[in-house]
Amino acid sequence: MTAYLSRVIDTRLETVILGMVFIASSLILAAILNLPTHVYSATVSATVAQTFLGVGGSGAWWPHDLFSFPESARQNLSELLFSESGLAISSYRYNLGGGGVGVSNPVRAPETPYVSPGVYNFSADPEGVFFLQQASDFDVPGITMFVNSAPAPLTSNGFSCNGQFVNANGPAYATYLVDVAQHWREAGINISFVSAMNEPDNSFGPLPCGQEGMLVEANQRATLITSLWNELESRGLTSEIGILADESSSTSLATSEYSEWLPEVVDMVAHIVHHAYDFPTDAEYEAFINSANAVSGGKTTWMSEICCSLGSPDGSGRGYTEGFDPTINNALMFAGLVFQSFVIGGEGHYDFWTLVSSGLGCEPLTDPTCATTPNSEGWTDGVIYYDPDYATNGNFELYIVKHYYAYKHFTNFVRPGTQRNPVTGSDANEFTLVVSNSTTYSVIAMNPNTTESTISLTFPQDVCASTAFRTSATEDFSTVTPATGSGLTWSLPLSETSLTTYIFKREAC
Repeated sequence: MTAYLSRVIDTRLETVILGMVFIASSLILAAILNLPTHVYSATVSATVAQTFLGVGGSGAWWPHDLFSFPESARQNLSELLFSESGLAISSYRYNLGGGGVGVSNPVRAPETPYVSPGVYNFSADPEGVFFLQQASDFDVPGITMFVNSAPAPLTSNGFSCNGQFVNANGPAYATYLVDVAQHWREAGINISFVSAMNEPDNSFGPLPCGQEGMLVEANQRATLITSLWNELESRGLTSEIGILADESSSTSLATSEYSEWLPEVVDMVAHIVHHAYDFPTDAEYEAFINSANAVSGGKTTWMSEICCSLGSPDGSGRGYTEGFDPTINNALMFAGLVFQSFVIGGEGHYDFWTLVSSGLGCEPLTDPTCATTPNSEGWTDGVIYYDPDYATNGNFELYIVKHYYAYKHFTNFVRPGTQRNPVTGSDANEFTLVVSNSTTYSVIAMNPNTTESTISLTFPQDVCASTAFRTSATEDFSTVTPATGSGLTWSLPLSETSLTTYIFKREAC
C-alpha cells in the first residue's frame, strides 16, 4: 500500500512538474516567436452606475426605398432590425415628415399628414408608417417621433428647409405634433417620446435643399418646448409622452448653447438629447456630460445620432467624412463610440443614424466584392445596405456589413432596465462594459489590437459562465467557447481585432 501511494504521489508530482515545464516552455516559446501573452486584470463593481433605456437607430430615410421592395424583402429587413434573432433594437426613431417642400431628393422628403390646422391625411407617408408599424408589431419598447422640419405652412419661408421656426406658430406646431402622436397611440403604436427639432442649428439650405431642416435659434428653443409641454399637459399626456431636446449636431455646439434655453424648461424635458458629429475625444465627451449636468441639475443625457466616419479600431482617425468601410476595423471604431457614450459618458441610451443605407459607393451586381471592400465613394452610415439602383436593375438584396454584427452585441445585451457595473483596476479601460440584470452578467469586451489578449475578471459574487459570442474579421456574432474559471475570478480571452460578449449566470456553477 505504501509503495502504491508512493507511486501515485510520484506520478502526480511528475504531472505537476511536467505542467510547469510546459507553461514555462510556452512562455519561452511565446517570447521567442513574439507571441502575445497580455493578461489584463480588472474587477467588476457591486455598485451599479446608470440604468439603460434603449439602443437602436433611425427610420430615416430608407423607408422611402425599402417600401418599394418585395414583401419578402421588407419582412426580412424587419426581422433583421426588430426580431429577437436579429438586432432586436429597443429604440426606433420614426421620422415624421414635413412634406419635403423645397427638397430636391425625394428619399429625404417624407410626406406630412398635415393638411391644415386640425385637418390631417394619415394615409400620407405610407413608407415611413409601414416600418413604424413593423417596429410596433415587433414590440420595440421605445419609439420616438422626431421631426426635421415643421410642415411648410408653419415655417418662416413656407418651405421644409432653409427656413426657421416661428415663435408665434409654436402652439399650432405643438398641436400638430401631439395630434399625430395621439393618433398613432390610439392606433396601438406607443410613441413615447417626441423630438420637435432635430439638429436645430441647421436649416440645411440653400434651396433646393438636400434634406429637410428648420433652424431653431437657441433663444427660441424654450418657446418651442413650452408650447409642446402646454399642449401635452392640456391633454393629460405629460406622463405618457416625454419631450426630447435639443438634438444639437455636436457636443461642442450643444455645450455653448444650453445656458440660453435649458434652465427655463429643464423640468419639461424628459432627456437632454445630442448628436456627436464633432467626434469628441474622451476628455471632451466627459466635459460635455459635466457641462450638461451642471446646467440641468443632473438631467440624463442621450446620444441619438452618429454616422459617417472612417478611422481605426482604437478610435484614431475618426471624424465626419465620406467613405465606405464595411470591415471589422471600422465596425470596431463605431463600437468604440458606443463604449464612449456608456462608459465615459455614463449615458443610458444610444441611437445610430440611418441603420439602413444605399451608400455603397459601388455596384454590387457587377462587383462581387462591393459590399465587403472599402471605397472612397460611399458612406459608412448604415449597418445594412441596399443597391441604390434597385428600381432599374431589380436587385433587392440586403447587404449586411460588420457593423451590424458589432452593434448586435449592444442591442441584444444592453436591454432596457439593465444596469452598468463599472469595471475598476489599473488595467481597466473603456472597452469593457459589464451589464447586469437580476440573473445575468453580460461582459462586452473589445480588443482593438492586432494581438490576442485576456482579461482576468473578478466579480463581486460567485458566477458561472454560460455562453459567449464574438465578432471579428472571420466571425459574425458567432458562438464561441465560454469564459473559464470558477467562483469570483474568470479568464476571458479576446481574439485580435474583435468584439466578444461573455455571459455569466449570477450563481455558482
